[in-house]
Amino acid sequence: MTGTIVARLRESARTAWQIVRGVVGENAYERYLEHHRRTHPDEEPLPEREFWRRHVDRQDATPGSRCC
Repeated sequence: MTGTIVARLRESARTAWQIVRGVVGENAYERYLEHHRRTHPDEEPLPEREFWRRHVDRQDATPGSRCC
């Protein structure tokens, strides 16, 4: 029984962590890769470093409504 409770707690923590990552945008590259595989399967995706560079540049160019 204790193993089941621990397993449930781990799964709940994992789910909560994924939600937090989504809210703060940490999973943006993973979402980009999924989108890229679906829509451009014959093209090479951007390397992660280049993706984040463009992502930050785009946010700086069009800040929209953000706190900072």
